[in-house]
Amino acid sequence: MRSVVLLDGGLGQEIYRRARSVSSPLWSVAVMQEQPEVVTAVHADFIRAGAKTLSLNTYAATPTRLREQGLLDQLATIHQQAFDVLGQAIRNTGAEVDIAGCLPPLTGSYRRQPERSFDDLRDEYSTLVRLQAAADVFLIETITNSLEARAACAAVRDLGKPYGVAFRLEADGKLKSGETLAEAVAAVSPYGPTAIMLNCCDPELISAAMPELVGLYPVVGGYANAFKSVEAVATGGLVDALEARNDVSPAVYVEHLRSWLADGASVVGGCCEITPGHIQHITDTFAGEFAFIRFSQLGQTDGKGGGELRLPPLPDGSNL
Repeated sequence: MRSVVLLDGGLGQEIYRRARSVSSPLWSVAVMQEQPEVVTAVHADFIRAGAKTLSLNTYAATPTRLREQGLLDQLATIHQQAFDVLGQAIRNTGAEVDIAGCLPPLTGSYRRQPERSFDDLRDEYSTLVRLQAAADVFLIETITNSLEARAACAAVRDLGKPYGVAFRLEADGKLKSGETLAEAVAAVSPYGPTAIMLNCCDPELISAAMPELVGLYPVVGGYANAFKSVEAVATGGLVDALEARNDVSPAVYVEHLRSWLADGASVVGGCCEITPGHIQHITDTFAGEFAFIRFSQLGQTDGKGGGELRLPPLPDGSNL
């Protein structure tokens, strides 16, 4: 039976949806500060639905974003709380799952390449890696440009833990930076991520791009969102303004996953507005067809039944 990594779904949006009384640029992190039990409940629901790799609720807790809100002094406290609430969910369910450290865009989602140097970005990502070093794996996600992607890879690779890079595509099939998917993959391939994925864009975009991605890297995957549009956030607004699509039901989403898996994807899950119900439908639909595993279990295999994953050399000529 073929093994496939199953991530959780849209953690931040599910948390935010369940705590409508909270409105903040810090999104689900603000909920965690005020109603930590909501975050634990969402984690537990994703675990019970079958997710094998659970992300820490730290997407909005970058130094840059906390500094903008005057909360930089709470950086370490917030990250520890994210471990605490996920740890409680794991204890409540008794499940064996991976904890995934989260390395998001540093300023905000859906934006162009930041006007910062590689070293500056790497240093900020290194702070996040240090704070989340106890995680089993890392997900660099919703990335819109190769500069941030490379900086995050450089920050996390020396930890020696499995990690994935997930790019977001625009409607034209390119990154927000204007880079093609092939250019983005080529930029991070020398760092040897465990997997390269697509996330937080329309499922139709991932379905269209998956055949190309499969040909660009040995281990790939995807996890889509179900927003009508992200323009409000892309221009600096709050997620409160975003609306969910009503045509991405669990059954519809599963059909997209079916095509990704048929193309050769080895990592699937969900992003914003993909709920525990969607993840449950994935596990129910593919029971007996795929063995769902943790991200760390990809190891050095290609996710398609064995074989050593041969990685290109790093920029300095060495190998991981």
